[in-house]
Amino acid sequence: MSSSLLFKIKDNVDIDKHRLLEIFFKDWVDDTCNNQVNYKVERDVRKNWEPGMVRYKETFRVDFETQEDALAMRLKGVPREFQSYLEIVK
Repeated sequence: MSSSLLFKIKDNVDIDKHRLLEIFFKDWVDDTCNNQVNYKVERDVRKNWEPGMVRYKETFRVDFETQEDALAMRLKGVPREFQSYLEIVK
């Protein structure tokens, strides 16, 4: 069983909201897991970018210190406040 989860910002989220979403998301995960997590924000720059498109995809990789926290987060899913913005991808 993995002790990591990947959360993706949905494509319909305005690029200006990404940093704010990242801050609130990290705060929520820290509170839920007693600050026992590590983050890695992965940015995949799109090669075929055109004006009006989101320039990159962002994924939050959350590494949990315990598998129990990872399992609990997977079972809980994305909180209601973030369901319009985030999804669990792995």
